[in-house]
Amino acid sequence: MKSAITFLIAARRCEIRDLEQLAMNCDLVQALGELVHRLQGERGTASLHLASPDGRFEAQWAGHMAATQVAEAAVCHLLDGLAPDAGPASGGGARLFTRIAMVLHALDGLPELRAQVGARQCGAAEATQRYTRVVSALLALVFEAADIAVDPAVSRLLVSMFNLMQGKEFAGQERAAGAVAFATGRMDAGSAQAVAGLIEAQEQCLRRFEEFSTATCLRQWRALEAVMPLTELERFRRRLMSFLSGAELDGAMADDWFACCTQRLDLIHRAEGHLAQDLKEECARRMAAVRAELDDQQGLLVTLSAVAAEMPGLPRAVADAGGQVGGAPGSEPGSGGAAGAVAAQALGPRLTRSIVDTLQMQSRRLQQVSDELTAVRAALDERKFVERAKGLLMAHHGVGEDEAYRLLRQTAMNQGRRLVDVARALLDMSDLLPPKT
Repeated sequence: MKSAITFLIAARRCEIRDLEQLAMNCDLVQALGELVHRLQGERGTASLHLASPDGRFEAQWAGHMAATQVAEAAVCHLLDGLAPDAGPASGGGARLFTRIAMVLHALDGLPELRAQVGARQCGAAEATQRYTRVVSALLALVFEAADIAVDPAVSRLLVSMFNLMQGKEFAGQERAAGAVAFATGRMDAGSAQAVAGLIEAQEQCLRRFEEFSTATCLRQWRALEAVMPLTELERFRRRLMSFLSGAELDGAMADDWFACCTQRLDLIHRAEGHLAQDLKEECARRMAAVRAELDDQQGLLVTLSAVAAEMPGLPRAVADAGGQVGGAPGSEPGSGGAAGAVAAQALGPRLTRSIVDTLQMQSRRLQQVSDELTAVRAALDERKFVERAKGLLMAHHGVGEDEAYRLLRQTAMNQGRRLVDVARALLDMSDLLPPKT
């Protein structure tokens, strides 16, 4: 019969495989962050190109498109390195691979979109929505990587990263919407309300990013915030909203608005880089710690084997004793009856106590990990409520994803409530909704 230490060693090896998969996911998240950043730039310049009658932004859009294609190739290279037939060691493979499939499908639609933008065959609003759907698919993959993470410290950083990237995406959407408004000189009440919602959503995401970030990343973030053009951005926002009161929008300000927003987005992207480095370092620390524990337990197993070789009757006694101490935390060595007494006498109190301590330490650590993961994933659950509520609206009202989200956000703003609270309330009433016809 195998000893308890044998299975503890197997558990450590499983942890190492999980952490190795987590490290790969962190590399993927970093590459996704770069692709999202490039796509946001391409989306913004595409909006300017399509909204401006003189085509003066075409070269700028083409440059952003080339940078996006480089980042896209890097993501596809990482995805090619995954083994779909094996699946992630930590579980959640079906969800992760489904998100990857959705990302690849979304990326497949970019060439057609780019051709239409280049030929000016679609409007600025339509192009923005189509780019945004691609970005949403990429962010959903980042969310999935955070949701299936098995290490609490790494999971916290992934939650922080997702919220930073999501907040930056809302800022990117604001840049695109404002660019179109300045370039066309038009800003209706609905667009103004949408921009106000994007500003609020940014602030919520950035607060959540700070909540789950590390002290080091927060210091770096404060330093980046200090050089962001936030005062200038606020001035542009007031100018944008003043159009509703009869003021005119100066089309020449489109360049300045875009440059101001871009400077802020680039600095947020630098914060993503700092966070990605923290993720890598945390994964490396956890793997080093688990490998050290594995070495200690393998050494203990070698000692047990050596003692067993000198005493032919010991292995079953050791196994029986291991079962007793494993099932009774806090018991003294040798408390497992006759077999435990034999094991204790043969191995000595120090070696037997080492087995007991190892089992108890592993049990406490696993419980702590479970508790910490539960706390971290509570933040992720909020997004799940919103996604489910969007799906409910899409099914019962026959609207698209963008419109469903707009309805939720509009309701939240009108009622002065959080988006997640509106989503929960809608889901609670789902049984009262009429069946879909």
